[in-house]
Amino acid sequence: MRILIVGGGIAGLTLAAKLRQQGRTPVVIEKAHEYTDIGYGIGLYPLGSCVLHGLGVYDDLVDCGLEVQRYEIADHTGEILQSLDMSVLTNEIGPMYMLSRTALIDLLRKACGDLPIRMGTTVSKVEQTGETVHTTFSDGTQGEFDVVVSCDGIHSDMRKQVFGAGEKFDSEWTCWTWWGSGDLFPPELVREYWGRGWFFGGYPAPDRRMYCAGLPTKVVGDQYAPDDVVHDALTTHLAELIDNDEAVAQALKDAPKLFDWPMYDVRMEHWTQGRVVLCGDSGMAFLPTAGVGASNAMRSAAALADELSRADAQLVPLALELYEKRCYKIVKANQNDSRTAGRMMFVDSAALGWGRDQLLKHVSASAFIGSIIKSMKEPF
Repeated sequence: MRILIVGGGIAGLTLAAKLRQQGRTPVVIEKAHEYTDIGYGIGLYPLGSCVLHGLGVYDDLVDCGLEVQRYEIADHTGEILQSLDMSVLTNEIGPMYMLSRTALIDLLRKACGDLPIRMGTTVSKVEQTGETVHTTFSDGTQGEFDVVVSCDGIHSDMRKQVFGAGEKFDSEWTCWTWWGSGDLFPPELVREYWGRGWFFGGYPAPDRRMYCAGLPTKVVGDQYAPDDVVHDALTTHLAELIDNDEAVAQALKDAPKLFDWPMYDVRMEHWTQGRVVLCGDSGMAFLPTAGVGASNAMRSAAALADELSRADAQLVPLALELYEKRCYKIVKANQNDSRTAGRMMFVDSAALGWGRDQLLKHVSASAFIGSIIKSMKEPF
């Protein structure tokens, strides 16, 4: 079976590693010219980390990740509204690990072994005729494949070429992330401050911590506003919290180059068209608000590899149809959970913020992610 994987990110490398286990040699292309640390961390639930067991690199995850033991939600003054022992949720399913995206990519590349990745390459044209997908690459070369898998993320060019733009959910907020000192907060603690017109979070990883601060995009005028403009806006809007919480004040003061992250997602009604299929963020992108985007991408890629393992070139369309039926409902439900969490976090109104804070004082955070935990016990 001639397989092309477009995108060497989390979904693409997971799929490539699983196919390699089957004795197949997919062609993998990646738009970036090199892998770099682009500035954000990833929370990996057992929903996704279970795939690493199958790839033989789970012990590497334990070595390069940090197990989250406590999750806290604070209000705009720094008062703790919720403090949750994560073991209450994870005892039955396994721990949640935080690590940098770079570390996860390195794990998946290790699982891919000596499988080559064509860096700095995209698909400029794709055409399906009969049982063949014809592609023209950005370097001018061409290829013929039995199946083409789009794993090129939320901004997927492949999706736009074959499927269209899809449904976009835009919170109209932007978050900015950066790596900072890991000593400002207790280790193995995730703490989020759900403000009124702003958001702040600190997420642990070995030897450092990812910080994330958000504002309505209209506050800075442009999601790609210069760092100094963003920093001034964050300092102004988080002034009360900064005065009350020395750790937050220091994290903002020490912030280096900021990585902008517009808070929107994309959903496609279908993932397959002929012999072209979407996987990961290209088919169902996530807000980071529930921390399940990477896990869903990995689990979906593993499911796709499993379906392809039971097919030959002629039966590719059936395998793709079974893959979509197998994964779509669970992934969509998790995306809905992320959207719901986003609506709770990204509140611009003082009145709505007050009401939400009162709710959080009486309703456990576990209630908001209970459906996500439940999905980890379902066949995928």
